[in-house]
This record gives sequence, C-alpha cells and structure tokens, in this order.
Amino acid sequence: MKSRVLQFVMMLTLCLALVAPAASAAGSAAVALDAVPAVKAGERVDLKGSSSLDEIIVKVLRPDGSIVYFDIVPVTGGSFAAPFTLGAGEPGGTYTAVAGKGTQVDSRRFDVTASSTGGGNGGGDGTISTPTTAPTTSSTPTATPTGTATPTPTPAPGGGSTGGGAAATPAPTPPPAAAGKPITPIGSGAAPVVVDASKIKVSESADGAGRPATVVAPDAAALADALAKAAKQDNHGAAPVVYIAFDGKPGQTVRFELPLSALKDAAAGMLVSLQTADGEYSLPLSVLDFAAIAKQLGAPAVDITLQIAIDPAGDDLNSRIKKSAAALGASPLGGAIGFSMSAAAGGKTVELNEFGSTYVSRTLVVTGIQNGDHATVALYDPQTGTFSFVPALFVKQADGTVKASFKRTGNSIYTVLTADRSFADLSGHWAKSDVELLASKLVVNGAAAGKFAPNGSITRAEFAALLVRSLGLAPDASAAAFSDVAAGDWHAGAVGAAVKAKLAEGFSDGSFKPNDTISRQQMAVMIGRAMTFAQGSAASSAASSLDGFKDKAGIADWARVSVAQAVDAGILTGMTADSFAPEAKASRAQAAVMLKRFMQQEGLIG
Repeated sequence: MKSRVLQFVMMLTLCLALVAPAASAAGSAAVALDAVPAVKAGERVDLKGSSSLDEIIVKVLRPDGSIVYFDIVPVTGGSFAAPFTLGAGEPGGTYTAVAGKGTQVDSRRFDVTASSTGGGNGGGDGTISTPTTAPTTSSTPTATPTGTATPTPTPAPGGGSTGGGAAATPAPTPPPAAAGKPITPIGSGAAPVVVDASKIKVSESADGAGRPATVVAPDAAALADALAKAAKQDNHGAAPVVYIAFDGKPGQTVRFELPLSALKDAAAGMLVSLQTADGEYSLPLSVLDFAAIAKQLGAPAVDITLQIAIDPAGDDLNSRIKKSAAALGASPLGGAIGFSMSAAAGGKTVELNEFGSTYVSRTLVVTGIQNGDHATVALYDPQTGTFSFVPALFVKQADGTVKASFKRTGNSIYTVLTADRSFADLSGHWAKSDVELLASKLVVNGAAAGKFAPNGSITRAEFAALLVRSLGLAPDASAAAFSDVAAGDWHAGAVGAAVKAKLAEGFSDGSFKPNDTISRQQMAVMIGRAMTFAQGSAASSAASSLDGFKDKAGIADWARVSVAQAVDAGILTGMTADSFAPEAKASRAQAAVMLKRFMQQEGLIG
C-alpha cells in the first residue's frame, strides 16, 4: 500500500499536465473501460482499459455517489490499469467506475457484495471517503414541434437558445408518457419514477416580465404517488428520483408548478428532476423549509405552489453576455439560461434562490466544445456584467453535443464560456498547465497584466478567495467581521464567504490577518474544511498518515487531522520525501496546483 500511495504522491508532486486527447484512428474511442467483475467488499477491484490519451483520471463511486477511489493513471502502449483493494467495510450495491478526462470519458457499473465481517468505511490503496452529492439524470428531452409533458431518453440536439423564449402551442391534453425511461443517474440503484404524463396540465402564461411562458403543472395526487413509489425503491443509498419533463421547443420559457403539499409529505432525501429541451434542474427537497415558506406566505402548504422556471435568455441578454465575455477574452457557447424558484399563494410570491450550503445540480447541453479544459460554466451577473466560476463537469454525448452538469448553492443566470488564458512568465514553468487551466475557468487571476508571478507568496486572504471561487460561492462582505478587514477591501467579500462556509476563521484577538503569508499547515486546514463543504460532511483521516514525515511533531495539534486528510487525498505532499514543513510558505504556483488537485478530487472540474 505504501508504495502505491508514494507513487500517487509522486505523480501529483510532479504535477504532470493532463494533455488533450491524442489523435486516434477514425471511429476509435479516446477511452474504453473494460467490464469490471463483481467483487466482495475487501477484495481487489481490477480497473483496466484502453485510451489514446497519455494520462487519465480514474474514479470509483459508491452506490450513494460518493467517491471511494481516485487516481491519476498513466497510459502505456494504449492501455491503462488501476487496481485497488476495496475496504472490507464498504457497503454492498452497484458501484460505478469512471475513467477519462474532460469530455472523453467512459464508465462501467459493477456489483459489490458487503462483507459479513466488515465494519465502517474501510479503504484500499489510495481510497478517499466522501458523502453523497445529489445525482442528476443524464439525459435531456428531445425537442418536438408541440410541447408535451413526456419522458424520453434521447439527448437534446442543441444547447441554450439565442431566441427570445417564444413558446410553442401546447397540446390541450398531454398524451400518455412515451415509451422509454430517463437514464438512471450515476450512483442510483433504480430508474427514476416518472410522473404520469396524462396527469400533467400544460398551459400558456407569462413570466414576470410579461414574456410568454409554458406552465407545466402535475396533479398533486399524481406527484405524491410518484414520490411514494420512488421512496419504496431500493436505491442502494442513493437519493430517490422523481422525473418530470416537458418535451418542447428549444428557447421556450418553461415554469414547473408543483403543489407544495405533495412535496411536504414526501420522504426525506427525495430529488425531483425537471427537464426541458434547454436544461435540467435537480431539486433536492431538503433545501425547502416548508414551515418558513408557509409562514412567509401566510398560507397552509395545501394552498402553496412551488414555481421553478427554466428560462433561456433572449437576444438582448445574450448580446450583453457576449460583449462582457469578449472583455475577458472569452466566448459564450450557445445562449445563457436562467434558473429560478419561488413559492406563491393568494397572489403573494417569495423568491427561493439561496440554499445555504447545499448544492443544487443543473444541466445544460451545448455544442462547439473542443477542449473541456478551456470551457467553464459561469454565473453571469446582469447588474455588474461580471462572470464567476461554477463547478461543472463536461461529458460528451453520443450525438456530439456536450452535457455540462454544474452545481451551485443558489439560482441565477448561467452560460458556458470558452477561453484560452496564458501568462508570459509561465513559459517553461512546471505549473504552467495547471495554472492556465484554472485561469481559463475563471478560478485564478494574474498578479499583473499578462503575468502570474508563480514564485510569489500567497496571503491568507488570497487563498481564501481561491477556495471561495473554486466552490462557486457568492462573496459576502457582511460576514467578514474582523478588526482588520474593512468593507471596502477587495478581499472582504471572499473572506466573509469563507467564514460563512466555515472554510476559515480569525484569531483570538478578533483579527483575520488577511495580508499574512499563509503557511502550509494553515492551507491544509482550509483545504480540509473546503473538502467538508464540498462533500456535505467531514471526512476522517488517521494521524498515522503522517508517520512518514520526520517533522510530524512540528505540525500543530489544530492542523494535524487536516494535514493528514490533505496528504491522504494527494492534495498536499511533503516538501521532501520525509518532511512536511508545516510552517513553510507556499508560492502562488504551488497554491494553484493544490487547488486544482482539490477541485478534481471533489468533482468541481473534470
């Protein structure tokens, strides 16, 4: 085991660039993962396959969608292998192995039988433990001339529309559900339950700006029935999924109206997937505070309607986005799309667009992506004309389009940008690839025009800002209540967001010391907390992970667990083979490389 962990650490320490797919024979796949035989918990899992890439990322997901294994594997002679031993305490169920990079990926499912003697989440070589994230369905309905509420497994032919949201004429009475079911989300043990389409009313209305919108409203009894059926399924620990789709034209504004009473009575942990020709919204019911909503509206749940809108941007907004992107040296791919949620009763409406620390998943389908490393989902603020990074994964589909699955703790307007950022002072630098990848995704910025200053130091405020961006969190200067952080400081919003998300905290004297150079052990603590935020709960690591460092006694007690966690995950490595150097200062380049490793491990980028 030690030799494998050392190999993993060395690979990450060397910061090998994950290169773009090499040219392959016509019709051949860039990545092909072999079938994975069924195993028992505690046994070896043989992952192998072929690829035209030089290196690939390999992940194995538990039935609940959490990551049990992560590695970066070299490809030799067109083949790769990533064997590991599954912990004896791992749960039984259907696991998913995923191999590849960017849009070039392949996956295989395999069954694991729980060990009768195992206990807890054991780990094999290079394993990491993360709780579940909400799964999303992996298909988008096909556009048809008239809009109907009907499930379909066929991917949409295009991405966000540049049209103005004109609605198609709906069928007065939706026909029964079409043959076929949506593709099962990764990590789910059963297919989503589809709401009976004959019990879904489709009508025409208008949005808040008076633009036409198509309203899709399932009957309360039909929705409650679907939720009850999903709750009874054996999902092997994954969230039960109920699926509602509107099969309409791209560019339509679609507003799903769900009776709050049916959602309120649903079992805990449910997920409702709402899909149109332009996008998909996976709503975890856990984000809804039913009592607070009823109190705000002054109405019982039976009278309240939850409204979720998927709204492709019109020509004017897309034009503004294109202009703002050009100023960054970026280009939008397709049109932007807005996601919003509100609750209404008795003529009163309340917005529900912030979800605390819970990620809500959404999907866009786009064309024109040649390299996922240079594409990113970005939140667009129409008030300021600025963009910010949103965690996203890009997966190429059979029809040549790319599905962008992204997650954020709030609603807004989103678009896919492509950019190719570089810095003159990174020529020949060992961190060039990693830094420029994150720069192209709007996560890191230069120190000056055209320069990154890779060997410069990084401060506590700067590293907090990096972590906040990497998680797609909104700045919040009001939470930065420190004696040395003023509301007008550039870092006030980032520091406040970091404190609010429990990524960072100040000192006993009430200061944050934003301009102090951050130490490696301080960095480890902040990374460990970011891992907890991304995973939804804290992951554990044994202090024995630090036994290989001669200077482990110099690691502060308050940092020991976090350092072990970051080392176990391969995010931080020793300064040498046998020393960690907890008080040493990291450079800007080192911080960017650590950030990239963290983001890949947590599925924030591909």
